[in-house]
Amino acid sequence: MLAILTMSRTAVAFQFQSITPLFSRLHDALAFNETGFGMLLGCYMAPGALVAIASPSFVRNYGALRTVCGALIVMGASQIGLMLSVKPELAYLMRMLGGAGGCVVYIVTVDMVAGLKTAARMSSRMGIVASSWPLGNALSLVLIGGLVSASMIETAAYVPAVFAILMALLVASMSPRPQSVQAISATSDSATRISSEKRLKEISLNEWKKAFASTLIPGVTFALYNVSFVVFSSFTPALLQTQGYTLAAASSIGSLPMWIFVVSVPAGGILAGRSRLGDKYLVGLGCLGGGACMALSYFFEDKVLWYTLSGLLGGLPTGAMLAGAARNRQALFFPALFCIFFIFLLVFPPVLGALISFTGQMHSILVCCIALLVTAFLLFCREKSQ
Repeated sequence: MLAILTMSRTAVAFQFQSITPLFSRLHDALAFNETGFGMLLGCYMAPGALVAIASPSFVRNYGALRTVCGALIVMGASQIGLMLSVKPELAYLMRMLGGAGGCVVYIVTVDMVAGLKTAARMSSRMGIVASSWPLGNALSLVLIGGLVSASMIETAAYVPAVFAILMALLVASMSPRPQSVQAISATSDSATRISSEKRLKEISLNEWKKAFASTLIPGVTFALYNVSFVVFSSFTPALLQTQGYTLAAASSIGSLPMWIFVVSVPAGGILAGRSRLGDKYLVGLGCLGGGACMALSYFFEDKVLWYTLSGLLGGLPTGAMLAGAARNRQALFFPALFCIFFIFLLVFPPVLGALISFTGQMHSILVCCIALLVTAFLLFCREKSQ
């Protein structure tokens, strides 16, 4: 179940990143420019906050397994719709629809993984499932990019749809086994036989208030930490170009942290479950050490070394953050946490981009990213001390 749920989340990142190698096809079919490409990227996560609020109702009405299956099918259908679109507006709509399904998968599966009854420690499970994002991005670039390079662009265009639908079938295959259903947390128990109306009424405004109150600090901590590395990977290619690197070299070096995250994120989860030093030291090493590598990358010539080290250290806190926050979670904990995360993901990148435009200095992005990481570490320490 852990493997299937992790691969289901991988399908989300795979679809999100798939438009990068498929840009030439979209450009030819819909006359997209770089602005349109940026819109397609942003549209995918745009429904995230609303989906986070709505996801508990879907789970309580239909059960976690059916909700994930339905969301994966929506993802597959939206990818087909995107490739058949004849107008840019329809393409944007299809991406938002696929993103809504992807956000449902992202939120519900992490809640299911947290509730699994397995010998694996919570931090190890969270590290493994969190590695799905960099893994999906890497797979998408390699597989779809390879098919495009082999002049199989039409085949490549529908691979994300096939991946999503295949994962829907695998998730559906878990439902007939009673032991699989019992392994899921009580909030996603599909065996509960009560009316949809009653289940919807169980999610009261007071419950949401309690969920956001208990989730605020861990949610902001997780959001700041993730946004820092998202912004770092997004803006540093432009920063490296100002230092004399070609676009191809800058893009390759800038993507290194995300590639390394495929290994460092699950490794951090395993270490968090076994280390005697405690989560605080691991999160400190990841946030402060990763931030130091960001700073050193600006002053020293060996960019590959410092970007690789930032990925190795920066991936370590993910499992510890999710596991530590989830130990005392309420039923609405993860929807509230990801609602905060999606809001930060929408707000911070354009704000930091505006800051660069205001200062006229590309390296100011490094200062911002380091400040976010330091703040995330301080918030984590505050949460652990309470």
